[in-house]
Order: sequence, then C-alpha cells, then structure tokens
Amino acid sequence: MIQIGNEAGFTPFPVALNNPPTKFSVQFDANGNPIGSTLKYNLLLAPAERADIIIDFSNVPAGSKLILYNDAPAPFPVGDPLLDYFTGDPDQTLFGGAPSTEPGFGPNTRTLMQFQVVNGRGAADPAAMNLLETLAVNGGATIGNLVNSLSPKLEKLEARKAVQVRDLTLNETFDDAGRLIQMLGTNKVPSTAPDGTLQFGLPYDADPTDVVRRGTTEVWRIFNTTGDTHPMHFHLVNLQVLSRQPFNVAGYDGVPEFTGPARLPDLNELGWKETVRMNPGECTTIIMRFDVPNIPYHVPVSPRTGGYEYVWHCHILEHEEHDNDATVDCDAVKRFTKTVCQRTNEKATRQLGGLLFSRENSSNGRQSPPKLSGEIL
Repeated sequence: MIQIGNEAGFTPFPVALNNPPTKFSVQFDANGNPIGSTLKYNLLLAPAERADIIIDFSNVPAGSKLILYNDAPAPFPVGDPLLDYFTGDPDQTLFGGAPSTEPGFGPNTRTLMQFQVVNGRGAADPAAMNLLETLAVNGGATIGNLVNSLSPKLEKLEARKAVQVRDLTLNETFDDAGRLIQMLGTNKVPSTAPDGTLQFGLPYDADPTDVVRRGTTEVWRIFNTTGDTHPMHFHLVNLQVLSRQPFNVAGYDGVPEFTGPARLPDLNELGWKETVRMNPGECTTIIMRFDVPNIPYHVPVSPRTGGYEYVWHCHILEHEEHDNDATVDCDAVKRFTKTVCQRTNEKATRQLGGLLFSRENSSNGRQSPPKLSGEIL
C-alpha cells in the first residue's frame, strides 16, 4: 500500500504502508472477543482525516476475497466495550449498549469493506506505477534527481518566521446536566473546580482568545489534558505538524513539564494537513500561515469583533456539537487579547526536529512560550 495524498492534497513524498508486509493478526480476550490495538497499524485515520491510497493486487490470486478491517478501539486510544461493534459481539443492553450484532447486519465498526479480486482487464498498469513503489519503499536516494521532477513541490513553513507561539489546551469536564463536555482553552485558568482542579476550558461563545493578523505565521502548542485522541480540524488555513511530545497532565498549571523527547510526525502527516490527531497527554505542535483568500464578492465582518471569525474544532461529532469548538478571529478590531510580533532578547534556543524554537527558560525545568512584546492589534 502506498499513500500519495491526504485531506489537504498530495503528500510531499509517497509513503509505503505495511512495509515490509506482515501477516495481520487479531488479539482476543479471555472470552474470545477481539481486542483493539493502538500499538501497530498500517494506516491510522481519525474522523475527517483522509488518505489517497494505491494498493497493489497484482500478486493476489483471482477469486481471493480480502477484508478491510478496523481494529482501532473507540474512543481512541483506550476504548469502551459499549462502543465496539462486530459480528457476534456481547449483548450490552443491560449496560445501556446495543444488542449482539447478527451476521450480515450492523452495527459493525470492525469489518469495513470486502475486496473481491478478479482477473485483470484492459491495458497493463503503466511502468510509472513501479517507479512510484520504488520511491515509496527505497526513498529518493536510489533514483537521484528524478525525484525532484516527480515529487510535488510543497512549501515548508519556517518556525523562525512565526510572529507568535500560542499555548492552547484541550479540556474535559461536566456540564450543568452532568454530561461530559469537551472544551478548548488557553493556558490561562478561567475557573477552578470545587475539588481544586484547574479548569482551562472556555465555552464556545466566549470572547475569542486567538486573534491573528492575515498573512502572519504562528506556531501553536496544543496540550491535550483529556483521555481521548481528538482530531482537530481547522477552518481558514491548512497547517503543518512539527512534533508531538508527552507532558505531565496531572501537574499542568499552564506551564508544561515535558516527560519525554519530542517526536516527528508520521511520514504520511508531512506536508499540508487540515485535520490533526492530538493524543492524550501529548503536546502537538503545529505551524500555520493565516492567508485569507481573495474573493470577488463582499464578506461582512463579524458584528461582535469587527474581524473575520473562523472555527477550529474536534471532528468527533458529539464533541463538535457540545462546545469543543473555538474561534480564530482574523483582523479583529475589538480588543480581546494581545497578539504580539517582537521577541525579547532573553531566550534560549532548542532544536526540535531540525527546526529552531526560541523559548524563555522557566523554573522547575519547565518551558513556557517565548516572551514576546510589541502589540500589533
């Protein structure tokens, strides 16, 4: 399997999945039920992520039937038996879930699609398909300069050109009806729970905190303090993933204590993205440039800000519809927060995945965003 694109377009280089090919196996619990896996995967996709995939069936005998199978637990990554549907699954009606799934019926979130392999018809595949596989499996070094003429030319945003580094949070609490609710927030504490827990989340109708200027580049560090992976989707802009890094969730007070090294995005996450998986207990660092498109008609500004409001939100539907959204306000007139563009001289430089970030050192070995000055609103 070779991936050549995602929801934002082509990847900068074809990516070989399931390489080298390994036999798929399913683990079972003591009752003989399949267990979801988060450790190994051929292709990991969250809601709103997409993948353009080329699959080579040339060595599969005609008459074969292959199953596209999903073993990702839901909610990801821990899982809940009430949300795991497959043929012959346990009857969960006594616990508020669904009855057992009968053969040939749903719900079934594991068996997704069947491929029926038949004899080939028409012209043979072009030789370029073999070249694509060579690129994906062996890398560009084996073909040299030919890669430059074949690979898409995708711009790589530079962190050193960012005018702002924002620390934002993904949060979980309970609403007035006692239901679990997910909210976005900053690294500032607007409220404290009765048990003393710091609460960073803000309701969707709160004043915008992410006020940007068109044409500027920003780096966002988004800290997931919840127990789920959230596919965060961004309107107005596409983005690029810089890194993921674990942090101490229990001790998070707005200034992170990282508990491990940063790691680069998966190969099929390189280039532009519209939706990014943000895992529990991790800081996902992204970069984006806020280019507002030129359009041949008038678009009115937001009556509450005087700017143009766009949302970023979780693409799990129940989260999206229950306050896991926030607005990005471009070129706002009304003053909400300070957006700044000039760094101070007191900074320490650290390298992350080949990109340089400047951060002010803080106490306890923790890192705060760069100290910035120079208001541009």
